[in-house]
Amino acid sequence: MKRKMASKLCYGSGDIYGGGAFLVFSLLYMNFLILVEGLPVIASSVIILIGKFWDAITDPMVGRLSDKTRSKYGRRRLYFLIGIVPVFLSFIMLFYSFGLQGTTVKIIYHTFAYMFFGTAFTIVMVPYNAILSDMTSDYNERTAFTTVRMVMSGAASLVCAVLPGLIIKAVGGGVNGPAQKNGYLVMAAVLAAVFALCWLIVFLGTTEKKDLPPVEKTTVADWISLFKNKPYRNFLGIFLTFQICVDLVLAMFIFYIDIVVLKYGSYELLMGVLLVCQILFMIIYGNAAKKKGKAFPLFIGIPLWIVTSLLFAFVNSGTSVAVLIVFAVLIAAGASAGNLSTWSMLTDNFDLDEIQTGKRREGLYSGLTTFLRKFASGVAVFVMGIGLQAFGFDQTEYNLLKSTTAGDFDPSAYAQSNIVSGIKWMFILIPFALLFVCMLFVSKNKINKKRFDAVLKGIECIKEGKGLSALSDDEIKDIETATGKKADELWQPDTANDVSRV
Repeated sequence: MKRKMASKLCYGSGDIYGGGAFLVFSLLYMNFLILVEGLPVIASSVIILIGKFWDAITDPMVGRLSDKTRSKYGRRRLYFLIGIVPVFLSFIMLFYSFGLQGTTVKIIYHTFAYMFFGTAFTIVMVPYNAILSDMTSDYNERTAFTTVRMVMSGAASLVCAVLPGLIIKAVGGGVNGPAQKNGYLVMAAVLAAVFALCWLIVFLGTTEKKDLPPVEKTTVADWISLFKNKPYRNFLGIFLTFQICVDLVLAMFIFYIDIVVLKYGSYELLMGVLLVCQILFMIIYGNAAKKKGKAFPLFIGIPLWIVTSLLFAFVNSGTSVAVLIVFAVLIAAGASAGNLSTWSMLTDNFDLDEIQTGKRREGLYSGLTTFLRKFASGVAVFVMGIGLQAFGFDQTEYNLLKSTTAGDFDPSAYAQSNIVSGIKWMFILIPFALLFVCMLFVSKNKINKKRFDAVLKGIECIKEGKGLSALSDDEIKDIETATGKKADELWQPDTANDVSRV
């Protein structure tokens, strides 16, 4: 038991980087580029968008490379070792420009730095998302590993929501601007060391299968063929709508608290409550998912979040912090359900694909999923920025208004303006629409433990040369329901070589 928990903790350490670095990036990077480095808003948005296009190359490439790699350290674990130095260097470069001067030079540098960060993230996270299916094939055990991963991710997010700001202010002062450059450098160096160490732990504490299939050539048709997997298409519908919703809410949260409800002084409290409750709900949902299935938490958490989004229509600057805390708890209930369910569902697609094609393509699926998640969220945040500008909002102008000494800025009056009304309704309607669509996909999910176990049994029967005829009628029906295909449409090897290559 202790050994299993140690293995889960080592595996979960990877998402200290995945959750922590992502939160720091989401909360601070745009602020750093605009107010500390002095780059234009549009230029800062384009830097991020270019990085997402770069991900279109690196994510699938690393995914396929990890499928093809054969080494004494394994095909996935090797990348955790390779990624330690890039993870460390890229995070520092993200928040430090080495004294470069001039807007154009800074734009070029930060474009490269962000692309380097994205590459380092890809090197470790794409194999990381693929390795769990090697560590265990048990449906509930995968949920247990993912629960530990998400709890550690949530704990890292909680620390990274507070610690970076404390370091930046302690070293660089409390004025948000160029004077904080050294504060950002120290913050980045401290976290970079922690993140790099995490991947050494993951490397040492994870395991892989030894009996790997022969390396096969990958074509464009192979990438496209992933979308023929019906359960994977439905998974993407759940995964992408939920993750985009989380990213947009996270990006708009500070604007909503600061500008709409005028509670910026309570921002840390509200964010802290949200993150702590995510961790607590994750543990509860993890136990429920083992008994009711991986999709079960979604049927509880997502409707709660949808209702909460609509309740924000009645929130204004007179709403008490206590009410906002309750809303933060309800959002946490939805966010934790989605994170646990979607990440634990991902690995099941590898086996569902194998019984349809006879191939193990974890790296392809992980690379494509990682890219689609980052690209869709990047485009969504970019469009959100355009929407804010369309409403006439300018963060720099707003900061100047707040700091004016003339005494003619009235936050309450500003909160009644069309600009703020636009921000409020974006914060309400966008999550509502995305979560509603997410639930439509959830309602079509057909995977549970019984059906998944039938899929694993079917794969073994095919490998042993028995075929699906060795299964009971109920087991064949479960496989057909899980894959969305008839039995005669599934993998049916014609020769011994077809079986031995898997």
